[in-house]
Order: sequence, then structure tokens, then C-alpha cells
Amino acid sequence: MNLKEVFYIGSTSTVLIILMMISVIYPSINVILDPIHGVANKGASDLPKGSIDAPGIPGEAVVIWDPEGVPHIYATTDEIGFYAIGYITASLRLFQMDLFRRIPQGTLAELVGSAGLSSDILIKTLGIHEAIKKSWTLISENTDPDLRRFSELVRYYVRGINDYIARIDTASLPPEYRLLGLKPEMWKPEDVIAIEKLLTMMLAWDTDDLVLNELVRRWGLEILIDLDIINRSRTTPQAYCSEAVRWGDVTGFEAYQYLKEDEHKITYLQSPSSKSILKIFSNTFFYNILQASNNFIIKGSYTTSGKPIVANDPHLALIAPSLWMLIHIDTPSIKSAGVTIPGSPLVIIGRNKDIAWGFTNVMGDFVDFYYYKWDGNKYFYKDKWLEPKIRREIIKIWDPFKRSFNVTELKVLETIHGPVLEKDGEKFAVSFTGSEPSIEVVFIWKINRAKNVVDALKAQAYFTAPVQNFVVADSQGNIAYSPIGAYPIRTNLPIYKLGDVKIVNRGFLPFNGSAGEGEWRGYINYSQLPILYNPPRPFIATANSKPFDGECGLHIGWNWADRFREERIISLLDDMIKSKEKIDVKDVMKIQTDNNVDLGIISVMNILINLIRETYFEQKDLVNELEKWIKEEAPMRTDRWEPSIALTWSYLFHREIWRKLYGEESEAGFLRIEYLENLLKLYLNKDPRAYRYFAKDEVENIAKETLSKALDILRSYYKSDDYKSWLYGKYHYYDPEHPILKSYSYDKIEAGGGPYSINPAMPAEIGSLGAPVRGGASVRLISDLATSKIYVALPGGNNGNPYSEYYENHYKKYWVKKDYYVIDLETKPETLYQLIIRGK
Repeated sequence: MNLKEVFYIGSTSTVLIILMMISVIYPSINVILDPIHGVANKGASDLPKGSIDAPGIPGEAVVIWDPEGVPHIYATTDEIGFYAIGYITASLRLFQMDLFRRIPQGTLAELVGSAGLSSDILIKTLGIHEAIKKSWTLISENTDPDLRRFSELVRYYVRGINDYIARIDTASLPPEYRLLGLKPEMWKPEDVIAIEKLLTMMLAWDTDDLVLNELVRRWGLEILIDLDIINRSRTTPQAYCSEAVRWGDVTGFEAYQYLKEDEHKITYLQSPSSKSILKIFSNTFFYNILQASNNFIIKGSYTTSGKPIVANDPHLALIAPSLWMLIHIDTPSIKSAGVTIPGSPLVIIGRNKDIAWGFTNVMGDFVDFYYYKWDGNKYFYKDKWLEPKIRREIIKIWDPFKRSFNVTELKVLETIHGPVLEKDGEKFAVSFTGSEPSIEVVFIWKINRAKNVVDALKAQAYFTAPVQNFVVADSQGNIAYSPIGAYPIRTNLPIYKLGDVKIVNRGFLPFNGSAGEGEWRGYINYSQLPILYNPPRPFIATANSKPFDGECGLHIGWNWADRFREERIISLLDDMIKSKEKIDVKDVMKIQTDNNVDLGIISVMNILINLIRETYFEQKDLVNELEKWIKEEAPMRTDRWEPSIALTWSYLFHREIWRKLYGEESEAGFLRIEYLENLLKLYLNKDPRAYRYFAKDEVENIAKETLSKALDILRSYYKSDDYKSWLYGKYHYYDPEHPILKSYSYDKIEAGGGPYSINPAMPAEIGSLGAPVRGGASVRLISDLATSKIYVALPGGNNGNPYSEYYENHYKKYWVKKDYYVIDLETKPETLYQLIIRGK
């Protein structure tokens, strides 16, 4: 198959090659001025109102549009309710939901042309498109009455989308379609499954094993120990094995004996290079998607209301329109509110009247790579030569100038371990949980209707990937943390010996496929997996850190986020509990939006100051003032000048250290700050191990050179030599971009905070454009289970049409100002417009 560039310090996979940032800026003026497809017409920017008929569907739905452009759907039957959700979603986000369904089905190039080709090749190589079809079959042909019922409702949702498409004329299409010269295709039920697989690709697919493989090839296994890459002793765990219980003990699902991992001792053999394979991923939409997030629950005994408070803020791409859509659903079976991904018929993060829930990415290891001995077209497996199976895939590529499709054929080799990724003679087979059929959408269906925490935990039986740090609380006061999902059972694990140290490769390095290493034998039985259920501590908090502190979490992975957000959340909650009798929603808002302190920046700056304090005299006054700023907890405010220097210097220093370790700048997001801390601790202590990587005084020189370069960048940007005039907010600003046209991007607004703040701000680049932030809290949600309210801040608006007044209203009015929009499940909102959908 012909198929990560990193940003740097984002908390997890911190690179902002943003989802949906398609490079399709077509220069041809003919496309824009085309009287039929031209974008001069604004399309359907108004909210649908009045009344429509839906023949053959029982019941009636009333859609109330509130003054903020949010739909509140009240339906007399589930059938008309799902139909209304589909119709309304299409009216608001038709082009975006089309993009979202196409990406995981390998048909993106049919819409956006050659810009989508790399992603289509990856998807069709991995077989995600076939897994989607099989997933829908699992639901639609299931004998379980609840699943059969859900499959019926999905069809009503799809009909709602298609009826909207059928009703609009070309002039009313979203402007992106007219720019590309296309019309939307009708939806199928499989497209709904595709939305869930999109999330799997965003949050579970990674190539970290291949990056680590290159580091080990360059420096030997010693780098695993010197940087503490596998043990992660600096990381703050999210939970403790001593407090864990088994998922099966809480849900009542019977646990059975499961196959255990086995190990065998071998001498480490250097695996082949994977750099060419890595480079082909840099043009895909899953390349280093930002995966950082926060969630936390405070027990009711520590809140003003006496009930748990749940907070969640997934950190993903800041794009225009925003990734999420606000929705309130009230049908006979579902009464929930929160956010959904356009194309999914249910609330994905939010609450109903009994429970509230949220997710952060577990950062587990769900991808393994295998290398072989090859002899021409045959590969060696154990004691014999085998021929790989050949699968052929057709990819269509839209040409917006010729208004026609080009067709190419993809040839995919498949070994006993999975499909083969190939580039410049490098070949690796891949096993990936996302390539399996799965029905996460059923999990979402069940938690929308759950009555308590145990109901929600039971729903996880339908969850495969991407495994999440799932937190949930109910109105009875129960709370839980449950990172349940499909964890591969790897057998025949190689053990490497390095002196007295034993290193078991649990999947962090490619396996020798010819020797049968690391083969998957199913998944660990869910009943055996550890969770927290009403733990003794006052709160649960997850921020992509190490899930458990001990051996009970060995199955989960290795390349977790740095500790900084987890540490800061725990610190603020501890301080608040000690200083206040009780915590309320406003306190939680302060924690969730905290961006004054960035512990990661403080850590790097302390290292940098230590490196140059005794030998660098050119900017002595500046360095002294930066030290004072650090002692003030390094406030990352827009009206301070110090963060501009700290961010730029840290960024450049990090990349130079990575270039030294990796040999080039690509994949720099792999280098966690904790790895950097471990390596530079050796260096500052003059430990001989450090001199394997650096010559004497080399790191000090890198620190000085990157400071000089940072100052040059800032002088050029601000057009001033006065560093005290370099105010952070003029340099560091929110810049959510539109995937097709820059003119449809949201307004640029000054941004405080840093990459590791609780409320993070991840620059997409640093240089002549300053530090534009295109990654951060993709939504913020808070629920107090004593009330029927949910507080939400969306970095955008609900309408995806750039000409709508609801395109970015929530971004400006609530999200940027750290304020929250409120939905009350028990109270009908103020009515701006109303749409009545009558079934017949």
C-alpha cells in the first residue's frame, strides 16, 4: 500500500495536523463564478421553520429553535423523533456530516479530490470500510429485540437526512458543494456506523510503535530505560489498583477464564527501518490528531447540591464549523441533552435526567506492526513460506475542474497478521482493533436511556474501540471510572535482556511476524478488567494520563500523556475541598477553564534556565525576569510578554532535542516532556549515559541558540526590539479554520494558556504568523445531578453555513469568554422559531 509532523507540546499526540484541514483551495475562478454551482449564493442559511409532512411515520415532532440556534426536539414517538434529528442535523451540517461519513469509508477523494487520496488508501488498506458494512449487519440482523428496534430507528434517522436532501434545490446547497461542483449523495444506515468508526480512527489509530522502532534502531534498547519510555515513573496515575474492582463484579456479567499473555526469551534483533512507512501517513486525516481531554467527577458528599457534578472537555481540533453540535432530544425513550457528531443520531457526551457521562481518550495500544523475511512475493511464517492474499480496491477521485472522476486501483497484500503497509521496500503488516466489526453506536443508544451508573457500565459490553476513560455518575450519588473496551491478548511476547533489566515487548515495538511474535488471540474478557466504582477518594479525574498505577493496568498501553493536566486538576480539586465546605458548578467552571498555569511550560523553562544561567550573559536581564515570572507560577495571560518568549523558546528547544534524537524534525510530537525531563536530568547530573546522546556542553549550546532564534522570530513578528511589548495575546490567538475556504474560518481571538494548561491552547505552528491556536477544548460540558441542567460551551455555532448568524455565535458569546450556555431537560426553552413535523 502506498500511503506523523508534529507540532510539539500538546498533551497527547500533540500535533495539530487538524482533522478536516483539507488542502483544496481551488484557484480556478470558473468554479467560483459558475452560475449553477457558484458560491455567490449563500445557500440555506436560515433555520427550517413552519411545518412539513413525513408520510408513513407515526407521531409528530415539534422542533423549537431557541435564540442561540439550538434545536430542542420534542416528539410523540421515537420514530418521528429520530426522523426529526436526521432532518435537523442535515439542515445544519450537511457538508460536514458528508465529510465525516466518507473519511472512514475510503470515499473522501470522491468529494474533495486528490486531497483525500492518502486517507482513502489507508482506510481501504486497513479494511475499515468493510468493517462498517459488517457492523451494520451485526445490528440489523441481530435477534436481540432492543438492537432490532434500534436498527429501525436508525433507518428513520437516515430517512430524515434524505428527505432534507430531496427537498433542497441546488441554490440552497451548502456553499462547499457548489465550490466543488457536486451534490450530496443519499445516506444509508451504514453511514451512521461510519461516524463511530471515524472516532475510532481519530482516537485509536497511531504509529507510535514505528517511531519508537526508529529510536531503538538509532540508539539501542538503552533509550527505553534512559528516557523511561515504558515505565513512565513520572506520570501521575488516574486510578490505583488498590481501589479497583472488576467490571464483571459491578455489572453482574460472569467472568470466565481468559487466555493470558505468554512470554519467551530472545535476543533483540534489530527490526527493519520504518521511516518511509511513517512518511506516508503525514498526508492522512488521522495523522497525529490531537487526543487530549479532561473529565472529572466530584462526589455528592463534597458538593453544595449533595449530588455528583460531572465535567468533561475533549481536546480535539478547533475547526469551522465546530466538530460537535448541540442538541436536546425528548422522545418516549430518550430525554437527553449535550453534543453529538453530525451524522450520529444520539447525544454522545451529555446527560439524561438520571445520569451524566463523559470521555477522555485512554491512550492505549491498539495497533501492532509485524515484519517478515520476504522472498519475492512470499513471506516466511514460522516454518514455511506463504503467499499473501491479494485484495483489490477501487478508489474514485473527483476532478472539480473537469467535473468528472478519475479511477485508480489499489492492490493490498494480506498476511496472517493483517494487511501490509508498503513504501520504498519497507513492509509491515498491521493488526488494528478498528478493523474489526463493532457496534459502539449501540453503547451510545443504551447510555442515552440508562437509569443509573450500573446501566451505563453494562452498556460498555457493546463498546470495542476507541477505548475511552469513561466516567459516569447518577442522581442516586454513584460514580464510576471505566476504561473498558477491546484490549488485545498478545501471545509469544519477546523478552529482551539489557544487563539485569528484563524488557517485555507488549506491543510497543514491531514484532517479528516470521517468528510468530505478538500474535493476537482475541481480547481480554471485559469482566476481568479493572474499574473504579464509588472509590474512597472525593473525586475521579482523568486527563489521558496512566490509567492505573500498577500491574492491573499493564494491558492498557504505554504512550500516555504527560502528567501536567492531571496533576493540575488534582491539585485544584484538593485545594478547593480543603478550603471550601462544598463545591458548586461555578467552582467546577473555574477549574475547567483554568489556563493561567501551564505546568509543562514551567517544567521546560526551569530546565532551560538551569542550562544557561551560569554561562549566558547576552540576555541576563531578560533571563532574570523570566525566572521571576516562573516563581509567580508563570501566568500565561494575554497581557503578559513572558509567555511569548517561553512558548517559542520551549517549542524550538524541544524540536532541536528531537532532531538530535531522531535525525530529523518529523514525528517530534512523540517526545513527551517527561521523556525530555528524564534525559536532561541525566545530562545535568553529568551521568555518563547522557553522553551517548550529547557531547559535553551541547545541550547548553542548543538552549542558547534556540533562545536567540526565538527572540529573532518575536522581533520580526512584533516589529519591535522591546521584548516587554511582546504581549502574548497579540501573538497567540484562537484561529479555527474552515476545511475548504479560509474566508469561512472563525474570527481570530486572543488566547491565553498553553499546551499543558487544563484549558489548553495548542498552536498549529510558531513563526511568521505568530502562534495560531487550532487545538483545544472542542466542547466543555458540566452537569450537576441535583438539577436537570447541562452547561455547555461550544467553540463555534450550531449552523454549519458560514452565512448564518448561528455559525460562530457560541464561540464568541460563551466559549472564548469562559461562559456557558444552559439546556434544561425539564423546561421548554424560549422559542425563536418552530418547525412541526407531522407523520401520517
